[in-house]
Amino acid sequence: MKNTLVKMTLSEQIYNILKNEIMSGTIPLGSKITNRELQERFLVSSTPVRDTINKLYQDGLVKEVTKTGAQVINFDYGYAEEINEFIAAISCVALTMTAARGADKEVTKHLKEYLKKQSIATDDDAYFEADFHFHKSFFDFCGNQFLKETYKRYNLIRFLLIKFAIRTAEDRSCSTKQHKDIVDAYSSGNFDLASKLLEQHYIHGLSLIKGYNP
Repeated sequence: MKNTLVKMTLSEQIYNILKNEIMSGTIPLGSKITNRELQERFLVSSTPVRDTINKLYQDGLVKEVTKTGAQVINFDYGYAEEINEFIAAISCVALTMTAARGADKEVTKHLKEYLKKQSIATDDDAYFEADFHFHKSFFDFCGNQFLKETYKRYNLIRFLLIKFAIRTAEDRSCSTKQHKDIVDAYSSGNFDLASKLLEQHYIHGLSLIKGYNP
């Protein structure tokens, strides 16, 4: 059996490395990345470095792009609040649209699958992966490509937001319980309640962020 190899450009390879380092905290939030340092590190010209920084900017992971480099975003409470409000709003819209399209049975199946994975997750990576797919279920079946693409675009920032909010086993347990309540309401056809619970879920996450960043 032949394996299919995916060829990646230099900028794509550098982008994946830097993205993972930002997400993992290896590159601290708020720090500066410079073109010259990246060129020296990866032994490349300025072109793939500029392409990489532009891609990170499109993802919302860096800001203040200049000729010399860029600055990695830094979460203050106001920024986190705006992102959280935005994602909560489009999530509730996506949920409502899945119900209107009659996709609730398929969505419920996916929600239960990822709720179970969350419940048995033994590490942060598995937990956050299941959390991502749980919320993504509403967008996958909402029938609106623009909503789906918007969620995908802001997913990396959302992931950082979750890591700010969910830090302890107690935080994880509480979030999973909230997910279960959402599933129970949604699967029983009480979509208004499910949407309200989803909104409260995001509000709770924001309160955790504020608690950790007074």
